[in-house]
Amino acid sequence: MSNQHTKESELRLSGVHDWQAEEGATDATLLAMSLDAQTQATLAVAYEARTANLIAALVAGFTAVQMNVNYDKLADDITSRLGLGVPK
Repeated sequence: MSNQHTKESELRLSGVHDWQAEEGATDATLLAMSLDAQTQATLAVAYEARTANLIAALVAGFTAVQMNVNYDKLADDITSRLGLGVPK
């Protein structure tokens, strides 16, 4: 699965744009747009940071094994997060 927050942000901003088209550029519509964009951007960065941490854990495989982490599942999670296709 790729970063769902990017898709969600695009969907929400489209809805806010529709609302803004109906209402006009009011303080409320501009504030809603900026707050939603900021929230989704923050969530997207957090998602990417988690992916980077998973990659670091995979690279340090000996540590992952010592911590009783399923190495294959970790690789599958990273593959899915990066949108690289169906895991093996």
